[in-house]
Amino acid sequence: MAILPPVALTLLLDGRPVRSYEPLYLTRGRVLGPVDPFLTGVADRIAYAGGFAIFARGDRSVRIRLAPGPPSGLSQTYVALVPLLRALGERVRLDPASETLDVRSPGAPGIGAPGAFDPRAPAVAPRPVFTPTPVPTARPVWNGTPRPRRTPIPLNAWATPRPR
Repeated sequence: MAILPPVALTLLLDGRPVRSYEPLYLTRGRVLGPVDPFLTGVADRIAYAGGFAIFARGDRSVRIRLAPGPPSGLSQTYVALVPLLRALGERVRLDPASETLDVRSPGAPGIGAPGAFDPRAPAVAPRPVFTPTPVPTARPVWNGTPRPRRTPIPLNAWATPRPR
């Protein structure tokens, strides 16, 4: 049995892609991804206790065995995301054909098509925008002989290169 190479995935959180320098991978039927921003973007609270990182959303929480460290270390710590996201109450759907992992929050509004145009709807009149009138300024008038240029022109300014 041949082992397939990992496939990079895009995570859509409530219809919007989550950007990260560290990608998600689908390998051996599991979605592996860094804790930050994919798990921290869903969690309301993060705490450390007894060698575990606790991610909570509402009344649900998940624990991951992690040593306390700098927050930047969470972007290089890969975990299996799907069971953790489902434990936090998210609806997760994997689409390997389009290489996306669609995560929906229970109370998030869906993206829908705009409604049909209603000509009976009240129209909002445009507001006037304050634009100040330009202040007239006097144009300088120059009469008399022109003054010479104060900066010298180098001798080779108009020189053409020699053919080689």
